[in-house]
Amino acid sequence: MNRDVRSGSESHAHVNKIICSDCGSTNVTTTQEEYKFTYGLGDAAVELSAWVPLRTCNDCGSTFLDGDAEDACHEAVCRHLGVMTPSQIKALRTLYGLTQSQFSEITKLGEATLSRWERGIVIQNQAYDNYLYLLGFNENLERIRNRTKESKITEQIVNRNQNPQFRKLDVTGELLERKMNFKLVPG
Repeated sequence: MNRDVRSGSESHAHVNKIICSDCGSTNVTTTQEEYKFTYGLGDAAVELSAWVPLRTCNDCGSTFLDGDAEDACHEAVCRHLGVMTPSQIKALRTLYGLTQSQFSEITKLGEATLSRWERGIVIQNQAYDNYLYLLGFNENLERIRNRTKESKITEQIVNRNQNPQFRKLDVTGELLERKMNFKLVPG
């Protein structure tokens, strides 16, 4: 990423658990800064920006970005691509009160895939994003739940009828005579 940080509003409150990587101090303040970065390669590259927390160590003067800044940039990329952000995907799942495992079972999305989307490790493609969008409508989630139930019933019916049934012919004198007299005639 190309770094172009511009000052924004300042917050001088100490942020617990943030440690300066240079001196180990926890005396760190945070300001919100506009961070500009390049997304993509070659002709497809675009410049994006995100408001990120810039950490400043009050003991050694070092400034740094951390995972929170990466998350903000990831969300900016998702908005640029027109897909749901990790927080929106998680909100969709929690809207229904489902764990990742339960949501995966209903939707047939891989649990690991869903976890990566929610943590911002990868960005879902447009087809998956459309699927997630449609799942935002309760009736669609219910349709999928019902389809899963219906497919289990259909599977049971199909399995019950798996034994092939052939027509049984009784061998009669007439059938044997027809067999003996059968000839293929050129057309």
